[in-house]
Amino acid sequence: MIIAVLAGVFSNVAAARDDVDRTKRPTGKPAPKIQLPDIQKAVLDNGLGIWLVEQHELPTVAFNLVIQAGSDHDPVAQPGIASMTADVLDEGTKTRSSLQISEDVESIGASFSTSAGIDGSFATLSTLTKHLDKALSVYTDVIANPTFPEKEFARLQKQRIAALIQQHDQPPAIANNAFSYILYGPNHPYGNNPAGTEASLKSMAAADLVRFYKAYYRPNNATLIVVGDVTMKDILPKLSSALANWTSAEVSSFKPPTPAAVERMRVYLIDKPGAPQSEVRIGYPALPRGTPDFFPVVVMNRMLGGQFTSRINLNLRERHGFTYGAFTTFRFQKGIGPFIAQGGIVSEKTDSSLREFISELNLMREKGLTAEELSYAKKGMIGSFALAFETPAQIAAGLQNIVLYGLPEDYYKNYLLNIEAVSLDESRRVAKQYLDTSKMAIVVVGDLTRIKDSIAALKLGDIVICDTDGKPLP
Repeated sequence: MIIAVLAGVFSNVAAARDDVDRTKRPTGKPAPKIQLPDIQKAVLDNGLGIWLVEQHELPTVAFNLVIQAGSDHDPVAQPGIASMTADVLDEGTKTRSSLQISEDVESIGASFSTSAGIDGSFATLSTLTKHLDKALSVYTDVIANPTFPEKEFARLQKQRIAALIQQHDQPPAIANNAFSYILYGPNHPYGNNPAGTEASLKSMAAADLVRFYKAYYRPNNATLIVVGDVTMKDILPKLSSALANWTSAEVSSFKPPTPAAVERMRVYLIDKPGAPQSEVRIGYPALPRGTPDFFPVVVMNRMLGGQFTSRINLNLRERHGFTYGAFTTFRFQKGIGPFIAQGGIVSEKTDSSLREFISELNLMREKGLTAEELSYAKKGMIGSFALAFETPAQIAAGLQNIVLYGLPEDYYKNYLLNIEAVSLDESRRVAKQYLDTSKMAIVVVGDLTRIKDSIAALKLGDIVICDTDGKPLP
């Protein structure tokens, strides 16, 4: 009997296979319709904006405080203050020690973190609805009453300095930091390591973090995003009471400066004796997040180097075996962020990889995407979109982008339409406009005794030998 049933199953499977036309590429399903809940808004008496999205499927609530100041607000002579401020923020309040904060959060199974990026600083909380009051008590205490204790600052300062020293032996970190310095220079906040430098960390004091907090951690310079099993009627009184002593103040306006353009291609080499591979970075200061070309650029870049099956990865990894992975990205920021093509390359193939990188960039600029590639890139982006909005924390993270970059409130509702609307002509236009390799810098970190001569033989541009920070050596 079982054999007969299995035979019938396999017969049906075989019949289904016979109906498949293998001469045609499978067609994708229509774009999914994403209906995100409406954003409810309120403003506390102290000026803090509240954005609430109700989601009652699960008994959880996610909070994301967005401060409109990140490492872009670091003094150029003292990088690392924004990230250190965020790191020490939850290390003590007027009524709780660092240990008490950790114990209070862990005792209810909540998660709490503070961080700083280039464009903003953040405090996130995720908790079960039944523990909301206790979780909020800790969360709002840290936001409104941090003390930046000297003992905890000194501990994290030493850890950060040790981590920065370790980066000197890590070619990927060297390449990333030097690339930023080379593109943006010493007088632009994007040119500095957001974690700081050994010198800036050693000169830093807890008082510097207090000044940064008082200058930028103000309710009128922030938005609190709340997503989950809660209503505005319930949450607003709790927040008003808990944050009553967090006061607003004038916050100076700020706009990231415009970086100098890369005049012509140069090759910057950084020696890492004995390195088994070379870290390659190619790019230039490209576009801010507010560019109207955002959607055509991200669609084009997905096929260029933004996914595993991109042109660059298929070339350098699959076809030639030069690397475990190569990719490209436009890093969209409030100011003009960089375009980056990068990969860790087998040393002996560094010159060949540079040739292939430049060739692929030039090919995309000259000929653009094919119609089939455009369709493939769109379907990939559309298919993965819904997966980013499955939990309250994911929704809060999505709203963070709207708040941080001043995007339209219906940005995600129209996201799929904007992807689908990218035309072949638009994708080719932005490729031609933003992939001019003659105005890109090339940074290579590797064993120069093995790679320098062969790179010079490519005649890509002037060779500049730099230290591990990206500063030209005499």
